[in-house]
Amino acid sequence: MRSDPPSSGPGAVTEQTREEARAHIREHALGEVARIERLSRVREFVLGAQDGLLVPLGVVTGMAAANPGRSAILVAGLAEAVAGCIAMGGGSYLASEAEEALYAAEIADERLELEQHPERELAELSLILEEEGLAPEAAERVAQSLATHPEVMLRTKVQKELGLSPDVGGAALGDALVVGLTYMGAAIVPLWPYVVLPLMAPALITSLACTLAALFVLGVGKGRIARQAWQRAGLQVMVIGSLSAGIGFLIGHLVTALTG
Repeated sequence: MRSDPPSSGPGAVTEQTREEARAHIREHALGEVARIERLSRVREFVLGAQDGLLVPLGVVTGMAAANPGRSAILVAGLAEAVAGCIAMGGGSYLASEAEEALYAAEIADERLELEQHPERELAELSLILEEEGLAPEAAERVAQSLATHPEVMLRTKVQKELGLSPDVGGAALGDALVVGLTYMGAAIVPLWPYVVLPLMAPALITSLACTLAALFVLGVGKGRIARQAWQRAGLQVMVIGSLSAGIGFLIGHLVTALTG
């Protein structure tokens, strides 16, 4: 009886599948990396925009409750916006720079360990691969194969042992600019009614309405990007804004009542 030829199995890599993989990397995978990097900036954008809306809103609402005059409200709001922009941007830069320096030091230590203790590092990687599900013999073969390429071995150890990306770094300034400029731009929303509208009450109402609407839109955008329910995300951010405005208004009234 004639037998069928043995199957190459689902794990076999043929020349055709290799070419398909190359095409996928060129057309899709590299583009996905860039897309994910862009989306990672959403955190900085949301942080800057949300604080840029909330903090000046609380300041100008509290000042409006005290009713010191439009000029005083604008001075307080603009001073807070500029100071907040510098503080948020500078804080983001320092935090990102410190994080990048820490990651770079950890990667440098791992490189040194690979140079000084190659056998131990090989055994460590083999054990890590075993814990991930490979048989001991297969894990050792993979580790030995990776060890013949020092940079590949380093990247693998950094990713699997430290949980870091070996390509980390270079984002501190970009993160700071996103946070700082977004904060300053968002701060315009609660401030502009006090510039345009001559009466305090319409300016206060317009400032509240515009800022809460902007917060809702910000929450919706964040929810869509994070693949969350957009209605809930929008309402969450808007409720936080309402609390900020309410507390600011209450403080303004209390200070006026106590010092008036």
